[in-house]
Amino acid sequence: MNMDFLTFCRMHGVMVDRLPPAGKIKAFGTERHPRSQNGRVMFDGGWGWVQNWETMTSAAVWFPKKTLTEAEKAAYRQKVQASMKRDALRRHAAKQRMVERWNSLPPLVGGHPYLERKGLSMLGCSQLRIDKDLLVVPMYRNGCLVSLQTISPDGEKRFAKDCPAKGASLILRRRSSAVTCFCEGLATGLSIFQCIPRSTVVVCFNTAGLVEVSKAWKPLGMCCVCADNDHATEQKPPFINPGIKAGTEAARNLHCGLAYPEGIEGTDFNDAMQEWGSSAPWRIRMMVERSAGAV
Repeated sequence: MNMDFLTFCRMHGVMVDRLPPAGKIKAFGTERHPRSQNGRVMFDGGWGWVQNWETMTSAAVWFPKKTLTEAEKAAYRQKVQASMKRDALRRHAAKQRMVERWNSLPPLVGGHPYLERKGLSMLGCSQLRIDKDLLVVPMYRNGCLVSLQTISPDGEKRFAKDCPAKGASLILRRRSSAVTCFCEGLATGLSIFQCIPRSTVVVCFNTAGLVEVSKAWKPLGMCCVCADNDHATEQKPPFINPGIKAGTEAARNLHCGLAYPEGIEGTDFNDAMQEWGSSAPWRIRMMVERSAGAV
């Protein structure tokens, strides 16, 4: 039975290698980002739930493979509600600690090893802060700070513990922008911002976030979704490209075009910028403009 639950978690992209303590919510890495803590799991002996913040907007509940009576179903639902209530209280306290931390941090000046490794300048980085050697990225929803993402010098990314950021983004804004680009990830967003002088960039933080932000956004002028091209995942079951799949859905929500890098070893526009070298700015600009209908 326990192995059934572990398989259930892995089917949702959360890399659970052991059962968490009974009744406790524990963070795990995901298939796409094994070193992250973007997965949440709770197992209580006879039932459990899992959520992958990168791809899921709500938790998926697992029950044993047996026929349940109506009374048992009602009891399970009560347990889920009680668990979610405890989780909500924990998230509220965590958000308060997160805001206090953010307010105490100094702005980023003079660059950061992660940006340097990604071939990026400080253009577009005015909203970032620093915590010792960690780059700290604010995550907003409806103008309110809801979470933080930290990035280590070697690129390890973590979200603020117990601060879910469904539909959160960071907007790299230009007053005179000709096109608004939506993408997944800070380095990708900064690459687009630095390569397209008249762009505003909406940085989402995972594929699920890209879709959620696109649902709530009211587009003005030209838009383009700049998706990741996770071409390697197409070579193994379930033979899906998560980046293009989410990008296509987001573009449909925004009624705009879709652009993604092709013919590169990497997956996103930062990889493309580094692989294409000096030709990257005009190549990325042309791809976005074509997809946005400007050409």
